[in-house]
Amino acid sequence: MAYLAIYIGIYVLPGAWVALLGYHLALVIPLIPRLRTLPTRFRASVSPHLFLLMVCAGLLGGVGLWTIWPYTGAFLHYQEQLSILGMMTSDFSWAAFIIYFGLVNPWFEEAFWRDLLTSSARGPALVDFLFAGFHLIILARFVSPFWMFVALLIIAGAGWSWRTLNRLTGSLLPATIFHIFADFSIVWVVYQKSL
Repeated sequence: MAYLAIYIGIYVLPGAWVALLGYHLALVIPLIPRLRTLPTRFRASVSPHLFLLMVCAGLLGGVGLWTIWPYTGAFLHYQEQLSILGMMTSDFSWAAFIIYFGLVNPWFEEAFWRDLLTSSARGPALVDFLFAGFHLIILARFVSPFWMFVALLIIAGAGWSWRTLNRLTGSLLPATIFHIFADFSIVWVVYQKSL
């Protein structure tokens, strides 16, 4: 369902909000039976040192994207593709999109991909690649197959690291903090490159 929601929002009824909200709906529906117990999975005491480490690790996502951007070829038709997704119109609010994406998306993704569909494997697992895979539907609009493959490995690595954090801490909260700052930094780069 998550893959289908993203595909519809990117190619059938193109719109950034259509894709994002459809994707979140696809994640929430299977989580409904767990809504009562899910908040306990996010309980943890996070020391200032761990919090700072998660913030810095998350911000590396945006720094990495900014660094490799010139090599990806994404800028060639970037604004045209954003226009197709409704992100270059005068009524599109980048601020609302950045805030929603950064503050809401990580909670849904951690609950779905790292709690509901988690794996006990210590190394990379199928769920990490399933998490990374839906990103390729989006990236296909912007980058070549080579960069899609690179992104698949990087995003699967992020999924594995978040799953590992959950296993080591017994909580989804540290990985969610990491994920929040990764999402904020990445969507901020996406916005800056649209200017």
